[in-house]
Amino acid sequence: MNQSGNGFLRVRVTEAAGALPVQGAVVRITEYPAEEMSDEGALLYSMRTDENGLTPVVSLPAPPAGDSLTPGAAQPYAVYNISVTYDGYYPVEGVGVPVFDRITAVQPIALLPFTEEDRIAGADNGRVMIYEFPDTESLQPGGVRREDIGNRNGTVTGGVRNER
Repeated sequence: MNQSGNGFLRVRVTEAAGALPVQGAVVRITEYPAEEMSDEGALLYSMRTDENGLTPVVSLPAPPAGDSLTPGAAQPYAVYNISVTYDGYYPVEGVGVPVFDRITAVQPIALLPFTEEDRIAGADNGRVMIYEFPDTESLQPGGVRREDIGNRNGTVTGGVRNER
C-alpha cells in the first residue's frame, strides 16, 4: 500500500464515562500487524497524557488523500493499534484505528477502574479492547480475544478478557 501521505492522531484518555481526563496514562501506538505477522506491530510512539488527558498530536504514514478518488483503489487510510495503561484501571487496546492523509483524528479512550471485587476475583489481569473496523459484533465480557475477531470488519464497543 502506498503510504506517501501523512495523517495525524491524538488520543484522549478519560474515566467516569468520559467526564474526567486521566493525566499520566501511558499511550502506545503500534503498527497494525499484517495477518502473517505476530499480534504485535512495531512500536511507533510511547507517550503519557497531559492534565487534559491528551497526548501530543503525532504524525503517521497514510495513503495519499488522492488515492481515495480512484474507484477500486486500495483502502484510503492506514490502520494502527493503540494501547493505554494506567494503574488501577483495565488496560485498553484500540485495534485498527484509521488514520487518513492530512486529517487530525482524536481517538477517545475511556478507562474502567478496577473494583475491589475485580481484584479479589483476579479480573485485574484482564484488558478492554476497542475495535475500530465497522460491522463486527460487540465484545461481551469474559473471553473474546483479537484473534477471535480476526480481520473481519466491525466496531466492538468493549469487553474484558481475563488473562491468567
